[in-house]
Amino acid sequence: MRDMIKAYTLDDYKKIAAKANEIGAQAQKAGLQYAYHNHNFEFRDFGGHTGYETLLKETDPKLVKFELDCGWMVTSGNNPIDYFTKYPGRYPLMHAKDFPAGTPVNTTSGVDPNHRPTEIGRGHIDFKPIIAAAEKSGLQHIFVEQDPPIEGMTSLEAVAVSYNALRPLV
Repeated sequence: MRDMIKAYTLDDYKKIAAKANEIGAQAQKAGLQYAYHNHNFEFRDFGGHTGYETLLKETDPKLVKFELDCGWMVTSGNNPIDYFTKYPGRYPLMHAKDFPAGTPVNTTSGVDPNHRPTEIGRGHIDFKPIIAAAEKSGLQHIFVEQDPPIEGMTSLEAVAVSYNALRPLV
């Protein structure tokens, strides 16, 4: 799978956008809303353009919304505030994911084993200005996402740490 993702071209992202529009239309007919969730690999630079920008530009805003994953976006070297500001209404959903300080910027698929995601508030991402921009942009729901393994605590304890860090911000 990683090799396949590494081989993606801008044309592949155009095909993904076309498919997302098809899925979005089918979802709309069923009374649902389709949303695309990013990782870091969509932000690979193709000579001044990224796959993610292609997805945003080539999908119909009425059919395809986006679920912005803050952790992956920041890890790719991008700022979620810029996207919430530039594309209001496209992001009704947000994944709050945090990575430790020192996590290297990269646009390849996969977690650096030396910099695994961590609980919200224990990483380096400042969620207060991100949430403020997201709310202005039309955010409706925030989901906490932390990839396993979670070290030194249970999953529920990890969620409590993230909840306690995010709750005062919303």
